[in-house]
Amino acid sequence: MKSHFFKMAFWLFLLWFFGGVQNIFAQNQDFESDFQSLSYPLEFLPGWYGNEVNATSSRVFQVSGLGKAGSKALAVQPISTFNGKIWIRLSPGDFQNPEVEFYAKSIQIGSGNRPVLVFYSWGENLDGEFSEPVQIGLDAEFSNENQEFRKFGIQIPEGLKSATKAVLVLEIRYGPGSGSAARWIMDDFQFGDLVKDETQPKVHEVKGYSENSLLIRFSEKVDPVFSTIPLAYGLNGENPEKAELLKDSLVVLTFSELLEQGEDHQISISQIPDLEGNFLRDTTVTFTFFDPTSISEKALVINELMPAPRAGQDLPNVEFIELFHAGENEFRLDGVRLSNSKLETALGEFWLKPGEYLILAPESSASQFIEYGQVLQVKNWATLLNSGDQVTIKSSKGVNIDQVSFTTSTWGGGEFANGGYSLEVPNPNFHCDNSGLLKPSLNPLRGTPGTQNSIFDPDPEIAQPKLVSAFFSDSTVIILLFSNPILPKLKKENLSISPNQEIDSLIYLTGIDILILLKSPAESNLVYSVKMNGLFDCHGNPLPDQEINLVLPSIPEKGDLIINELLFNPRTGDPKFVEIINISQKYLSLEGWALANSVDGENPDQVKVFGIPGLILEPEGYLTITTDPSSLRLAYPKSSQGNFLSISSLPSYPISGGTVYLISAQGQIEESFSYDEDLHHPLLSDPKGVSLERISPTTPTSQRSNWQSASGNEEFATPGRKNSQEISGEFEAELIRIEPEVFDPEGSSGPAFTSISYQLDQSGWVGTFKIYSSGGQLIQTLAQNQLLGTSGLLTWTGTDASGKQVRAGYYVLVAELYEPGGKTSLIKKTIVVATRL
Repeated sequence: MKSHFFKMAFWLFLLWFFGGVQNIFAQNQDFESDFQSLSYPLEFLPGWYGNEVNATSSRVFQVSGLGKAGSKALAVQPISTFNGKIWIRLSPGDFQNPEVEFYAKSIQIGSGNRPVLVFYSWGENLDGEFSEPVQIGLDAEFSNENQEFRKFGIQIPEGLKSATKAVLVLEIRYGPGSGSAARWIMDDFQFGDLVKDETQPKVHEVKGYSENSLLIRFSEKVDPVFSTIPLAYGLNGENPEKAELLKDSLVVLTFSELLEQGEDHQISISQIPDLEGNFLRDTTVTFTFFDPTSISEKALVINELMPAPRAGQDLPNVEFIELFHAGENEFRLDGVRLSNSKLETALGEFWLKPGEYLILAPESSASQFIEYGQVLQVKNWATLLNSGDQVTIKSSKGVNIDQVSFTTSTWGGGEFANGGYSLEVPNPNFHCDNSGLLKPSLNPLRGTPGTQNSIFDPDPEIAQPKLVSAFFSDSTVIILLFSNPILPKLKKENLSISPNQEIDSLIYLTGIDILILLKSPAESNLVYSVKMNGLFDCHGNPLPDQEINLVLPSIPEKGDLIINELLFNPRTGDPKFVEIINISQKYLSLEGWALANSVDGENPDQVKVFGIPGLILEPEGYLTITTDPSSLRLAYPKSSQGNFLSISSLPSYPISGGTVYLISAQGQIEESFSYDEDLHHPLLSDPKGVSLERISPTTPTSQRSNWQSASGNEEFATPGRKNSQEISGEFEAELIRIEPEVFDPEGSSGPAFTSISYQLDQSGWVGTFKIYSSGGQLIQTLAQNQLLGTSGLLTWTGTDASGKQVRAGYYVLVAELYEPGGKTSLIKKTIVVATRL
C-alpha cells in the first residue's frame, strides 16, 4: 500500500514539474517545434493562438530557412481580405521586472509597395477586453522589401506586471499601397527578466566596396549618427570624405583617391557606439584591398541558361541564367550589366564569393528558385529568344566579362530544344568563349540551377583550333574564322599582312570569330597573305603559326556569273546540283546570292540563299551547289576535286521540267534556264544521272541548242569543273566554225554532237543551215530562213529528220547566209560521223 502511495506521489510530482516547466518555457519561443494546424481558440504552440493557422504558405504559418541563422520562424501573410492576429498567453507574476523582446522583419512579395502594419495590445484574458492597439514604428517599418532582422521591445503595462496571467495580442494588418503586401517574419520571442546588452560592438570585417571605397561590417547595429562621422575613421592616417551607414551594421567609407589593388592597408576606427550606448574600443585593422567591382574577363562566367522553360517539368517554368564565380576575390555585382540582343539591364546589390553559383531570374518569379541556391532578382528581365540569342555580362566599368551565343541547333534536336532543357557549359574555368561548347543538360530535372553542371568535365576533349577561313567584310575589315575557340590573347603584333597592310586593332566577336580592322582600305582583286602567331587553345596550349590567303572581291556585274550545268534527274540516292561559273577575270563575292525555281517559267519560287559571308568565286572558277557534296564526289569520281558548296536544301527542280533562277544579293534575276528532258541527246537511252551542260558560256541560256547531255566519257556529269561539251575560243576570220569536225553520236570516245557556231559583222542576217549526205540527199534542216544575231550556235546530234541515227561517213553542212544589203553567201563545211573511234 505504501509503495503504491509513493509511486502515485512521484508521478504527480513529475506531472506538476513538467507542466510547470512547460508553462515557464512557453514564455520564450524559437518556433522550432512544428505548428499544429489549429486556429483560435485552440493553440498552435503552447500558449500561442492564431486566427487562421495553416500548414501552407498562407495566413499564419511556420516558415523554414527564413529565421535567424536560417532557422524556422513564424510568418504572417496579410491580404486584402485577411489581417493576421496572434494571441500570446504570458505569466508576468513569475518575474520581477518582465519585458517582451523579439526579432522581426519583412520580406518582399511581388513588385508592389504595400507594407504590413503591426499593432499590439494587452489584456488579462483571451476572451476579455484589450487595450487600444499601438503601432510598432511607422507605416514603412515593415515595407515590401527583403529586410534584415531587427530587435523590438514592448513594455508591459504597470497594472499587469504582477498579474498571474496576461495576454499580448499582435495584429499584422494589410497596409496601404499597391500590389501584394509584404510578408511578416518573427523569431526568438522572449518574455521575462531580460539581460541587458552591455557588449561593445566589434569590427567583423573590412573589405573593398569600390575602387575608392571600403565596407566595414560591425558585429551589431551601430549608432546612425556616430557611425557616419568621417573623423571616426583613418586609413593610413587619412580620413574619408564620406561615411554612410547601410543596413544598421554596415558602413561605407569613400576616399578622394583610388585605392591600390592588392595593397595592404591599416584602418583605425574609434568612438562608434551600438544602439545600447556601448562604445567600440579603439580598433586598428590590417587588410588587403581588392576592388570587388573590378571584374576581369571570364572571372564571372555565364554557366547555364534556360531560354525555353516548359510547364509540367520539375524545374520552375521560368527563364534563368546561372553565373559562376571563377575568379579569386569576392565580387560585388551592383551595376553589372546583363544584356541580350533586345535589352540591357543592371543587376542589383549582391556579393558573390569564389566558387559560388548565382541564379538570375525575373523579379516576379525569382522566389521560385530559392530552394535551388542563391538567387538574385533582375528587374526589366529581357526575355531570351528561343530561336537564338546572345547573352552578355559587362562590369559596371563597361568591361566585357563573358558572353555566349546559341541557336536552336545548339540543343542538337527538337526534342531538347522544345523539351524544357537548359544549356550548360562543360567547364566554367575555361577562358575561351563557350558558345560552341554549350550542350543540353543531362540532369533528370533538365537543368542544374545553383549547382555544378551535369555535363561538367574538368578536361573536355576539344579538337585543336585551326584557321579555316579569312575574308573581307569590307575594304577595311577582315574576319578570321577558326574551327574551335581560341584564347582571346591574340594581339595585333602577332599578325602580319602582305602586301603590306597596317593593322589598326582587333575585335573578338566570339571565340571563333575575330575582326581585324585595317588603317587603310585594301585593294580589290589583289591576293593578300595573313600570317599569325601567339595563338593558344582553351587549355592554354600554344598553337602552330597560321597562314591563309584572302582577297577583297568585286561585286558581280550583269553577265559575270552564269548557270553552267544542271542535274535535275539524279540516280537513286544521289543529290541534284546546279553549277555556276565566273566568266570574268575578277574575284566575285557571292554573299547573299540565291537559287530559285519556277514551274510556270514566270515567277521565282522557293528562293534558297547559298551565298554565305566570305564566299568568293575566283576568275573563271566553277561552283557546284548541292545538298550532299560527299555523295556527289562518289557518284562522279572524276569531279572529286571540283569546287562544291553544301546547302541544306535546293529549290525543287522537277524531272518533268522547270526553270532555274540565279538571283543576285540585291534580289535581281541575273539569269534563268528553262529545262526539260527533250534537251537531252536524242540517242540517250536513260537520262537518269546525266546532267545538262552549257555548250557556250557566251551564248544565251534561252537558246535550247546551247544545252546538251554531258558526255559518257566524263561520267555523264562534270560538277565543279569544265564541261565535257563546252566549246572554247571565239571566231577570228571564219564566219562559220564546226567543233568537232569528227564526232560519234553515241559518244563512245568523244562528244555525241557537233557544234556549228557563227559570227557575223552585224545583226540582221538571215540564214538557212542544212545537212546533206555525200550523195547529195537532204538529211536534216537545222534552221530555215532564221533571223540571226551577230553570233550564235547550232548543234547536230548525228540524226536525220525522223530522229534516227545516220550511218557513219561524210556529211556536208550547207549554209546560205543573206546580208541585210542583199548579198548572198554560200558556205559548205564537211562533217564526219564516226563510230567507235
